[in-house]
Amino acid sequence: MAIVFFYGGVFAKENRIFSLINYYLEKINAIETELKANASQKILEEKEVQPPTNDTTKPQGDTEGAISQSHPEDDSTTNASQEAEGPKEEESPENLEPKKENDVIVSRMKTPKNVKSIYITVGTIASDYGWELIDKLIESGGNAVVIDIEHGGGLLAFTPKNEYLTSINPGSTLLDHFPEIIDKLHKKGLYVIARQVVFNDPYVGSRKPEWRIQNKWGGLYDYRWLDPSKPGVQNYNLYIMQEVANLGFDEVQFDYIRFPAAAHQTLDYYYDEEKFSRTDVINDFLSKARRLADDHDIQLSVDVFGAIVWGNVDWKIVGQDPVEIAKYVDAIYPMTYPSHVSPGYYGYTNPWGAPYGFVHDSIKNFVEKADGNAEIRTWVQGFPLRINGFGTWFMNDQIKATYDAGGAGFAIWSPGNRYSYSWPSFGIEVTPPEQEVSEEGAGE
Repeated sequence: MAIVFFYGGVFAKENRIFSLINYYLEKINAIETELKANASQKILEEKEVQPPTNDTTKPQGDTEGAISQSHPEDDSTTNASQEAEGPKEEESPENLEPKKENDVIVSRMKTPKNVKSIYITVGTIASDYGWELIDKLIESGGNAVVIDIEHGGGLLAFTPKNEYLTSINPGSTLLDHFPEIIDKLHKKGLYVIARQVVFNDPYVGSRKPEWRIQNKWGGLYDYRWLDPSKPGVQNYNLYIMQEVANLGFDEVQFDYIRFPAAAHQTLDYYYDEEKFSRTDVINDFLSKARRLADDHDIQLSVDVFGAIVWGNVDWKIVGQDPVEIAKYVDAIYPMTYPSHVSPGYYGYTNPWGAPYGFVHDSIKNFVEKADGNAEIRTWVQGFPLRINGFGTWFMNDQIKATYDAGGAGFAIWSPGNRYSYSWPSFGIEVTPPEQEVSEEGAGE
């Protein structure tokens, strides 16, 4: 979840300067990641690959609208000409929803009533420092952790078992022991969440240009962005989700589950924009992910822009309608970072110095729009951008606002995994409804 800025007319001019700076920083990071990947991994040449041959079963629950899957028969019933031709287009993994493969026995933790978590990168969880953070998290009262499953640019942090995935993203061996890591975290009593970045993927974008977004005047858009409406892009991410489920995670959390916020009027997508909207595309993908999540008994959640509950512009641009999204997922994590809005935004005069009001009202709006269909868990800003006197008070304000607004927990985002100011905030208690006091001072 790189630091991003809201578009759609809600920004002051100064935010565009920060956005430009952030753009180049992200580009540098992506290039560095790609160089490291190329140095350590032998990239496989692209070729047509037979679809997975493992036995599959239908996902449990509602499968209306699912694309049917037909696997090739064994060698005794397949003639030579069929083998030479390869799979038909409709049988290609790019066009087929993944179904559950042979059962993989995993144990999942029950979702905590109020998730209290931190974010940890691939490099951190692979280090001693990562386990120091885990111990401090537990000591402070935390009960969950969000872990990247990819390096910063999109290279998987483990070696996938699916041949189709391997042909596109061979992964690295750094966290091939993910099942052991998850088992260790479970024994410590932690709920383990996999952060999967979906439609912003420079690693794959540089290797499969046909999956990228096109410009209306010709040529390809930013190599970091894949076209969310292309079947191959969606199914590639569903295959990754299936791998994640089989590793033993308790929840898969989609990040960058959206269309680009910039240049939205000049981009040409695969879907028919006269018949469908961007929200239709996102919801279609989530409906497929929901079926797969139910099939694997894993929780499904998404990260969304905090601005989509303010006004009616931003959610249409990026395709994130909180009312509809809540129908497909178990939890929504709004990124209501105070640093990402300017003073005066919808009447909030000082979100950088007094974040409680902005976070509270944002989360309250999300809770109302979710209407009980999905839990709302705040992404708490754990980094000091724009915040004078950044410290524990800033975390306290955001977490207390979350609880007071009816949120079901939080995750603290610190890109560098620095949480010294965050630990005291885990002790904040949820105020029981019967103890809340009305404006008139009467107990409710």
